[in-house]
Amino acid sequence: MIHPSAKIGENVSLGYGVVIEANAAIGDRVVLKSGVVVYEGTQIGSDCTVYDHAVLGRPPQGTGAMTRKIREDLAPLRIGAGCVIGACTVLYCGTTIGQQTLIGDLASIREECQVGDHCIVARGVTLNYHAIVGDRVKILDSAHISGNMIIEDDVFIAPLVGTSNDNSMDRSSADEEYKGPTIRRGASIGALASVLPGIEVGEYAIVGSGAVVTHAVPPKKLALGVPARVVGNVRPEWLPEGVEPASDDDIE
Repeated sequence: MIHPSAKIGENVSLGYGVVIEANAAIGDRVVLKSGVVVYEGTQIGSDCTVYDHAVLGRPPQGTGAMTRKIREDLAPLRIGAGCVIGACTVLYCGTTIGQQTLIGDLASIREECQVGDHCIVARGVTLNYHAIVGDRVKILDSAHISGNMIIEDDVFIAPLVGTSNDNSMDRSSADEEYKGPTIRRGASIGALASVLPGIEVGEYAIVGSGAVVTHAVPPKKLALGVPARVVGNVRPEWLPEGVEPASDDDIE
């Protein structure tokens, strides 16, 4: 079903059972596989491929069980040119996806998120509301990115990383601001690590697998353990060309 007001570009391929709602805009050479649902106003750039049963531009809907108020004036979903959107992925309205970005099967990206260019958001990843992701970021399978989290350019987040934005574990008032971690440019977070609310991981720092990060990690430092402790500097050969190695300060 295609609404008469939808704009469809040239050489677009539509699978069985595709639904395109009012005022959606589909660029040239887009491929929408079977069962894809494109909600009202969603914009898909040219040369994108969207795999089966993806849901694009879904509006959020809450119940009385929620403490966070959901906005009702969200802009339509926008997907940049050259993206690949995996099967059964759900992308909410109010979110923007950059160009040449891969969103894996079963991923969920909530409202008001920003994902940059040339990123990988892999299979089963969740980006909660208002998460900001820079360019060339890799977030691997089944990682959870909390609401109000910032991830700068060139960050690597390994599989099953967990992040959070609520230290009280739902015991605070509805008016309290939830703040997720901030992961600075070029940092890496190892598999199964947990990063607590409001924590900053500095530029080019590395957090080891299984670590629980309860305090800030300085730039270009290596943090390991439960709770995580700075144990050394990131090796100079692991830093980009032109980035000076860290000093021995801040090593516990």
